[in-house]
Amino acid sequence: MSLIGICGCFAVVLVHVTDIDPLSAYLATSPGGADSVAIIAASTKVDVPFVMAMQIARFLFVVITGPATARLLSRTSPKD
Repeated sequence: MSLIGICGCFAVVLVHVTDIDPLSAYLATSPGGADSVAIIAASTKVDVPFVMAMQIARFLFVVITGPATARLLSRTSPKD
């Protein structure tokens, strides 16, 4: 539930910084699968290229930083 709220806060920032409509901003920062976001974006009047570019950037960020984050967390977790 808090992840949805955080994404909503990021969407509010995007609305003010980029002057984009609120639904496009929320779909761009929405957690979850890019496939469901793409379907929603295609069936509504939003900036589809912006939404998909942000979703792809989010995916690439996770792919690039994921392994380093996992290594860091595995080193700092308590051993049994």
